[in-house]
Amino acid sequence: MSYGDKIDRIHSFSLGDFHDFDACVFRFYVNHHLQKKYELAEGNVNQAIGSLLDLGIKKVHQANAYKQDPEYLVNLIKAAETDIQNEVLMRGKNSFFGAIPPFLTPEIITYTQEIFKSYLISMKGKIKPAVPTFQMKKIKPFWQRIIQSDKPLKLWGGPDAIEMGVDGVPEVADYKYFENSEKGKSYLDMDLMPKMYILLTADDLIDSGFNKARFIARFWTEPGNNDFYEEFDFANIKNLEDYFKDKMERILRNKQLSFCEKEYCRVCKNEFKEEWIAELKVKGYID
Repeated sequence: MSYGDKIDRIHSFSLGDFHDFDACVFRFYVNHHLQKKYELAEGNVNQAIGSLLDLGIKKVHQANAYKQDPEYLVNLIKAAETDIQNEVLMRGKNSFFGAIPPFLTPEIITYTQEIFKSYLISMKGKIKPAVPTFQMKKIKPFWQRIIQSDKPLKLWGGPDAIEMGVDGVPEVADYKYFENSEKGKSYLDMDLMPKMYILLTADDLIDSGFNKARFIARFWTEPGNNDFYEEFDFANIKNLEDYFKDKMERILRNKQLSFCEKEYCRVCKNEFKEEWIAELKVKGYID
């Protein structure tokens, strides 16, 4: 299966794919090579809250609603819920949001609206405006980067927004919701995520006249926390491309399975485990 550019899913990688491979090689093969990711996805309350909040800030940027009253802007969370429900209705379990609807209860919507309002009030109308790149002007911004190899490789995905820093440097921003902020930050990927999101957005920003950018993680429960960031110069972007090219090629060369065997792993502990191993062997993905 490809996505219109004739690059099949096997040669296309998201940030989550890399995380899967690092955490559990078997889970990666089942989710990525056998394309079971959305079928096996289990939603949870925190994922629902985070998705609603992230869609909410995207709507603030789309509407250029930075000066609107937070009491009014909380309605964007309800609009975000509608977007999720409609996409799942249209795409079913193949939707990125496929496992979330059961958790979109009235209580969770209200709770999320309070978090959103609290964040906006704390920021005192100082939400950084969107950088009007080609992608950021779209209703659904989406970034990808094709990297030439023996067979073309693709990175896809991207941040929640590109916002303008106070110093004129664009900030590739990813918003995070953690129920336990300190624990969440301790597990935050500030190695792979900044590199990948900068590489994905680089051409979009270069085409808009920028020669550098800053990756930054923002936290819904810690408004104004700007401690998690990394600066990048686009003159060195080829180094990032080579880094991910090597990483993807090494993963694709791998033919050996390993298992995390964690109790929470829906792949390692699945009743179809042996069936999936057999399918991977038949398709030549593993020895």
